Amino acid sequence: MASKPAELYDEDFYAWTQEQAKALRTHFRGDNRLDVEHLAEEIEDLGTSELKALESQVVNILAHFLKLDYSSLDWPRNHWRQEIFAFRNVLQRRITGSLKRLILEDLDELFASVRESAAASLIESEPDLIRRLPKDNSYDWAAIESRHDLRTLLAEQEAAGDVPKRRRKWKA
Repeated sequence: MASKPAELYDEDFYAWTQEQAKALRTHFRGDNRLDVEHLAEEIEDLGTSELKALESQVVNILAHFLKLDYSSLDWPRNHWRQEIFAFRNVLQRRITGSLKRLILEDLDELFASVRESAAASLIESEPDLIRRLPKDNSYDWAAIESRHDLRTLLAEQEAAGDVPKRRRKWKA
């Protein structure tokens, strides 16, 4: 963990926002020149926004896992895998120790949103999907953050028979 606030800002923005809000409330209480409570709330909200953004990435990853594991559709599988790859890249760039800990604490609670998201996205083509989806989360953090390079992704698609055919270039 970083020892100085400036280092913490660079290493773990969420933790920095929480510490700065606490410091404002502690050291500037009674100073009527500052609206300490609202300043502290705004700083905390910056961290909360980052947390919610990464929770959204995790929900998207898990919803796509559910679609891959429980949907009977073949045609969108390649797209789902590509999106998982993109969601993981965003997650990897922005995750910090404190955010990972908070997301893990709420992972089972987030799973209700995951189920709803997966089912809602396929409601027209598979209206009964929600009944096939598990109620409890069986995915762990290793599955969520696993980073595959593009070659691994393509190999998985090829093994599953989901490699799209190349389109011919249009000639005028």
